[in-house]
Amino acid sequence: SKMMNPNKLLSSALRRVSFNGGVRNSLKTNSIFNPRNLNPQRNFHSKPRYNNDHYHQHSHKGKKILGLVGLIGLGSLFVYGSPFTSKAEFKEESEKQLESMLPPTEDDDGKSKKEEEKPILKFKYIIIGGGTAGHYALKAILENDKELDKGKDTKIVVLNAEDHISYQRPPLTKELWTSNDPNVGETLKFVDWQGKESTPAYENNEYYDNNPVILFLPKARVVDISPTFKRVLLEDGTELGYQACLIATGGEPRVLPWAEDVEGVTTYRTVDDFRALYKVSKEVKHITVVGGGFLGSELASSLAGKVKVTQVFPEEGVLANTLPSYLSSYATKQLEKLGVEVITGKLVKDVSNDNQLTVTLDDGHKWTTDHVVVAAGISPSAPGYGRRLEKDEKHGGVIANAELQVRQDLYAAGDVLSYFDATLSTRRRNEHYDHAIKSGQQAGENMVATLRANPDLQVQPYLHQPMFWSSFAGIEFEAVGITDSKLKTIALFVPPEGMDSNNPEYKRGIIYYLRDDKVVGAVLWGVYGKVDDARKLINMKRSAKDVEAVKHFISLHEEDQAQ
Repeated sequence: SKMMNPNKLLSSALRRVSFNGGVRNSLKTNSIFNPRNLNPQRNFHSKPRYNNDHYHQHSHKGKKILGLVGLIGLGSLFVYGSPFTSKAEFKEESEKQLESMLPPTEDDDGKSKKEEEKPILKFKYIIIGGGTAGHYALKAILENDKELDKGKDTKIVVLNAEDHISYQRPPLTKELWTSNDPNVGETLKFVDWQGKESTPAYENNEYYDNNPVILFLPKARVVDISPTFKRVLLEDGTELGYQACLIATGGEPRVLPWAEDVEGVTTYRTVDDFRALYKVSKEVKHITVVGGGFLGSELASSLAGKVKVTQVFPEEGVLANTLPSYLSSYATKQLEKLGVEVITGKLVKDVSNDNQLTVTLDDGHKWTTDHVVVAAGISPSAPGYGRRLEKDEKHGGVIANAELQVRQDLYAAGDVLSYFDATLSTRRRNEHYDHAIKSGQQAGENMVATLRANPDLQVQPYLHQPMFWSSFAGIEFEAVGITDSKLKTIALFVPPEGMDSNNPEYKRGIIYYLRDDKVVGAVLWGVYGKVDDARKLINMKRSAKDVEAVKHFISLHEEDQAQ
């Protein structure tokens, strides 16, 4: 493992990119040899600059202020040695600590070994991941750490593996595809549910420009972490130290065995994936979507009408792991009414590209297509996953306690988090947007509390019951709690006028999910403004053995709904 190179860190710190990609480096070198004038943290900070629409690249100037003599005066800011040097790293590090207490020895060239050690910059907070969970953790830290305003040093570092500023993912399968902007592939502009023009980006450039305590590093992939020594290792060999750290790395799109290195086969997760697929949808006639979950179903619905779409998956209906079988079947038929060819109960065995993409199923059925999108979920990913960090073998993700703590001063949030739900007395992992927001906020507050940076805060358990929503093929619903189709369910629906009992229409209703005859989740099908009511039922652990028991839980009368 390489020791940290301060020049390399500076170069990374001064990279600023937009959704249009591109990297601009502009370094101005100055050496200050007076330790009193050296402010290592602030000098390693560089403000990100974007224009008003957030997405056009700008050149950026920063100052490199690092003097050899200045390093002598850094005190506890720098730590030395690396916990990533070998498989026996902890033993070796301990030996190094003992060796450091002895007088320095000289090698064959007469140079002190200590002279060759490189400094490692240490920050108060490191957030690994620039997605939703990381963004809301950052906001929680800024709002609650009372010590951040005591100086203008860089205290918070966000390490984002993507080449972008923080943005939200839900529009990638929803609003962006219905945008009226003819250049949406470039501008990423859409109209949100409130009727306001928006983009996926959370903040504009002023959010970073006006806050010198933040350092946001794009294309900064963390490959390892040492909770014992409180260090993180970047892909380029840079090491950083922390006082408190958050793992909010989300996950990587699940790649099926046949999908590797086949031209014309892609996954779908990022804003770059949207841009690429949007361009493809303008150029081809047929797209195959592999996957019947939320991502695959919303994507198939969004593509329908633009190109011919075939959707294939092994379950018997879309959202089969969430919805009862009759609702899954109904949702599948709604997709078919849009013109989507839905193939259920089949596995894709192979996809080949011999001048034309050919999809082959496990029963031998084949068809040709112009493009294949694999939308088969994500695999949680984190530095040290399954090695230094305990892995949840059942649900996936990094195991944390109810306070979202993985190890001392190390937290997790978002898709990668496997946490103990103290309300429902079970371990869970959740990949939905609301969970990323709330777990990021809780983790950020707990990081501040654990460093005693706010006397009014104490480390608290994460008790929020996350909600999620979906909209495709004319179907809209919200849900909260545990919505596992394997659980017992009790449903109440308002029958539409003139409904054919042989061909039921499910327009408005509530599906309660029960475990040990207690409500643990609910799907609000075409019912709005009732999530908090459902959440209260879950937190109260309301008993429900039959339809009569749930009739008065939540009103289905339209006049009672907050539309």
